[in-house]
Amino acid sequence: MISYRYAVNEDVFDILNLDKEYFSNNFDEKFYIEYIENKKVLVAKEKDVVGYVLFNQILDEAEIYKIVVSKDFRNKQIAYNLIEFLIKELKLRDVSKVFLEVRESNIPARNLYKKCGFVEIRKIVDYYNNPKENGIMMLKEVV
Repeated sequence: MISYRYAVNEDVFDILNLDKEYFSNNFDEKFYIEYIENKKVLVAKEKDVVGYVLFNQILDEAEIYKIVVSKDFRNKQIAYNLIEFLIKELKLRDVSKVFLEVRESNIPARNLYKKCGFVEIRKIVDYYNNPKENGIMMLKEVV
C-alpha cells in the first residue's frame, strides 16, 4: 500500500538514490534536508520512498522543481496522486498558481500534467542540458 505524506529527514537517502538514478542535475543532502524541514517535499512511500515531488512556494505561487517515481512503480497513478496531494496542500497555503517546466520530448509527463489540469503556456528554448533540449512551461491555476 502506497502512502502519501510530507517527507521527513529519514527519507533523504531514498530521495537522493532516486535523484541519482533519474536526474543529471542533482541536489545534495543539505539542500533536501532544508526543503524537507520547510515542508516542500512530498513523498510516496511503500517500504521505501518510491516517488517524490520537490517544490517551492513564494507568496501565492508555487513551482514544481522535480517529480520522480521509481521505474518499478510507474503506471500505478503514483505521480498523479503526488500531484493531486500537492495541489490539495497548496490550496491550504492559499497558492493560486503552480508552475513547472518539462522537457519538450517528454510526452508522457506532459500528458500527465495536462490530466492534472496544467496547460502549456510557453516554450523555453535550450532550457535543458544533458542533452540540450527545449522546455515547456506549464501552469495550473489553483481555485
